Amino acid sequence: TLFDIKFLREAELKHCRAAMLAAAGSIAQDLGTFPGVEKVIGDAKMTGAHDAFIKAAHDGNPQGFAMHQIIFWVGFFEI
Repeated sequence: TLFDIKFLREAELKHCRAAMLAAAGSIAQDLGTFPGVEKVIGDAKMTGAHDAFIKAAHDGNPQGFAMHQIIFWVGFFEI
């Protein structure tokens, strides 16, 4: 074969676990919020929260740069 089957199996498990974590995070986001989040994004949920964070960062709100931290940490853990 072109690729080692053990490598492919490990990669599939890694991506499956990341997808399950993302699904659990989206469900948890709809169920509740952390204290202080309402100051930045209001009562936005799911994709509305993404748009609110981008708008807050564009407006110069330092708390709006949370999306940059998320991208950094997700990229770091993918390495």
